[in-house]
Order: sequence, then C-alpha cells, then structure tokens
Amino acid sequence: MDQDAPLPRERRLARIKLSDQVAEDIRRRIARDRLRPGDRLPHERALMDHYGCSKGTIREALKALEVEGLVRMVSGPNGGPEIQDASIDIMTQQLRQYLHFQKIDFAQVYELRRSLEVSLARNVIGKLTGDHFRRLEDNIRICEQANVTRDRAVVRRAETEFHDILCEASDNVILVLMCRFLNSMLRDLVSYRSESMREHELFGDHNIESHRQLLAAFRAGDAEAAGRIMREHMCCAESFMRRLDASFHSDLLSRF
Repeated sequence: MDQDAPLPRERRLARIKLSDQVAEDIRRRIARDRLRPGDRLPHERALMDHYGCSKGTIREALKALEVEGLVRMVSGPNGGPEIQDASIDIMTQQLRQYLHFQKIDFAQVYELRRSLEVSLARNVIGKLTGDHFRRLEDNIRICEQANVTRDRAVVRRAETEFHDILCEASDNVILVLMCRFLNSMLRDLVSYRSESMREHELFGDHNIESHRQLLAAFRAGDAEAAGRIMREHMCCAESFMRRLDASFHSDLLSRF
C-alpha cells in the first residue's frame, strides 16, 4: 500500500481518542436533552459506568468541555460537571485560532462590517434600554475627552465599545458574535503606524459625530436613518483606517 495514500475513513475514525468520543457524545446529550446553564451532568462514577471507560478518560473528556466553556466543575460532596452559559470570548478565541495563519486585511474586515453593522443598527431599534442609552452617551463623552487629550489608545478602544453596547441589545446571537469578533479584531490587532496626529484627530471627530447621529436615530426609533448613518459611518471609517496605514500582521494568538 502506498505510504503517502490517505488512510481509509474507518482507520481515520479509529484514531479518534476515546476521551474525544466521550466529549462529543456528552455535547450531543446536552443538546438532545436541552440542558440549560446550571443543570448538572451525571457524576464521574455514573459516566464511567455509562461509557465503560476509566476515570482518566472521563476526566480528560470533561476537561475538554471545561476548556470549551461548556461545563464547569463544581467542587464539594454534591459537586460534579455543571452546564454553563457559552462564553462569546471562548467562541471568538476559536475563530482567532483559525485566522492565526490566514492573511487578513481591512478590505475583508470592512466588507463584512459595512453589512453587519448596518444590520445591527436596524436590529436594535426598540430594544435599547435606558441603561444602554446612558452608556452610549457616556461612551461619546469619553471619546470627546480622549480626542482632546490626544489619547489614541482610549479613543480607539471606546469607539469599538460603542458598537459592543449595541450588540448587548441585539436579539440575533449570530449577528452579535460576528460583530463582537470584528470589533475585537479592530481594537486589539490594529497597529497604527501613521505619525500624523491630525489624521487621528479627524478620525476621532468623524466617529464622535457619527455616534451622535446614530444615538439620535436610536432614540427616535428610526430604523431607516440608523441604517443609513451606520452605512456612511462604516464607509468613512474604512477610508480613515486605510489612510492611517493600519496593519493586521500582528500575532493573533498572542495579542488576545
């Protein structure tokens, strides 16, 4: 048999570790039984009996699920594996691992942002609470103050946090995941190489004015205006980012 030929499917499957098979079956069990955060899985001994495997295998499977953020191990006499709410940070970390060896540029990021952020702006109409509005107003004030003091780091971070607040009000979990992920990339991976402070000030001024207009549209419950303003905001932001000569050549895994 040619040593370079791919293995038959049966042999490839046979190489899957037993602990991985157990972990996958537990994932399916959680979905099938519609377990919710706070629900408990069977204790270690019961899982050993059910799967017919050793304590070490069960612990390895549960550790994998814990790393994924799907379960947490509760200590004590009545402890054991407990379902926990999935963390968006863990989900985005898995996306970052995939993107670690990919070539990323602003054209790709803003091709998505131009669409996703407009959808987000429309989606949150009527869903923003008084607390959301207060925090959005506070965010704009932070941007204004940081732009005056020329604190680039605070300005760039606050600008994306405005959009994160909008994500909190959205009921579309897939939209939220993608928007939050793109926001985190812009916040944590962008390396500003332009030495022109004037460019940074203009960029900050644009974002502040766009956020003010968006806030007014949200308060008015005007989905059409919110979508239009967000679309213009994304197009202008992309133009500024290109002029600032930003780069995505940082190490994705080490920067997050």
